Amino acid sequence: MSLKATSRPSKMANMSQLNNQTDAPIGETRPYVMGKGFTRIDDSYDALIGHNDTKRLFAELEANPDRPEVRPQDAYATLLTSMQPSWTLRFLQIFWPDPLPRRSFQEEVEGWAKPNSEGLEILREGLLLAIEESPLPFIRRTIIEYILPPNNEGLAWWGSIPGMCLGYGMEVAFLNREEIQTLAQWIFNPSLE
Repeated sequence: MSLKATSRPSKMANMSQLNNQTDAPIGETRPYVMGKGFTRIDDSYDALIGHNDTKRLFAELEANPDRPEVRPQDAYATLLTSMQPSWTLRFLQIFWPDPLPRRSFQEEVEGWAKPNSEGLEILREGLLLAIEESPLPFIRRTIIEYILPPNNEGLAWWGSIPGMCLGYGMEVAFLNREEIQTLAQWIFNPSLE
């Protein structure tokens, strides 16, 4: 199954413009489903090889928790304005399970001293059961996908992304092969239970 979004001309366009325009693809899932594997680029980055032999690089953007003046909109604007014409960059916002806070809380509760009354022990056991049975919390992850132009033309730009985003309180982590594969599996088979 392949999903595809298309852009349609606005209703304000005149008839001559409508006759010359066709649906323009915005995004589709085929590059993930029909990926041909992975390659290493410049001994620095892992890339997914798309169905059309494009090299797709991925990175995760996240706010630096030590900087209260984080400005993600400005970081995104800087990335977009620094691109060259015909380059493709896609922003993916994905809800991802985050078991760490729950696991940490569960370990803390399990480490509590044994209560000296039956009522407190029942409450403690009930809390542990509730922790185990409740669904995982989710976080929102921001992933960018960059389709590397032929001859690795934009590789220097890709490598400069962490520096561009740092001034806005954003940290960038390039995804490796395993993380890209996990991302693709999550996009197509999310278990939101």
